[in-house]
Amino acid sequence: MSKPLFPRLRVGARLSEHTTVLGLVDRNRGRHPVYIVWSHEAWCPMACKTFDDIERAQHERDILDICAHPNVVRAFGAGERPPHLLLEFLEGESVERKLMAGQTLPIADSLRLAIHVGGALEHMHRKGYVHLDIKPANIMVVKDRPVLFDFGAARRIGHERPPRVQGTDPYISPEECELGDVTSAADVFSFAVTLFEMIGGELPFPEPTRKVPFPQLDQKPASLRRYRSSASAALDRLLLACLAREPAKRPALQEVLVELNRLIPSGPKMWPENFMPGVTASSRKAA
Repeated sequence: MSKPLFPRLRVGARLSEHTTVLGLVDRNRGRHPVYIVWSHEAWCPMACKTFDDIERAQHERDILDICAHPNVVRAFGAGERPPHLLLEFLEGESVERKLMAGQTLPIADSLRLAIHVGGALEHMHRKGYVHLDIKPANIMVVKDRPVLFDFGAARRIGHERPPRVQGTDPYISPEECELGDVTSAADVFSFAVTLFEMIGGELPFPEPTRKVPFPQLDQKPASLRRYRSSASAALDRLLLACLAREPAKRPALQEVLVELNRLIPSGPKMWPENFMPGVTASSRKAA
């Protein structure tokens, strides 16, 4: 029997003078078990993600600090024994769990949720980073607030890439599958796979296998309307564009979000008509 990568933290153990372990939340989240801990200093529960070295914990903490956003999980510091990252404890349900339970969201609600997550990604891209692991399991819905978490694969755009593919196989962009350079277009691809699955209940590409781990490299995506006939043809075309094999052929994320808002089929829109969410006072003066 192989030795676990991380020693299990005992309930009641002290991580520091101010932090006590209350229980295990998720032992299978990648290679990094997550615990619920109590902060005696802040008087509240927090999530504690454990790592194999402090540099990885600090790297994720730094990205979360730089990319702070209402739809991004908050970080509260890192520690060394064992290496760990203290995070906002999200009391809710992941989109993955909703899908696994057979819960299909109305298309309008799916689009609103996606726009919130997409807004967090657009903010992250403007800070110079890509997430690279967008998927239903990494989106938590907390009292109707979608929150993006697990930034372990995130990296700065244009920096040297790691030697191995980052992300979760069905959601990885073709350029990352091939260990190529990635831009914000890689997140557009993963975002589209996630939204497709939220609405259609299926992936746009065949399930990966050992022989064909990345079918997105040489197969065309399915039509969303194949799985959800009530989806509009315009939404179908938009997702297919976002799933283009070549990054340059995918629309920019801010264009996607504006179009998703227009395509909300019922209920309130995210923004008033003719309002441009990405236009600032300085950009108006420049124009």
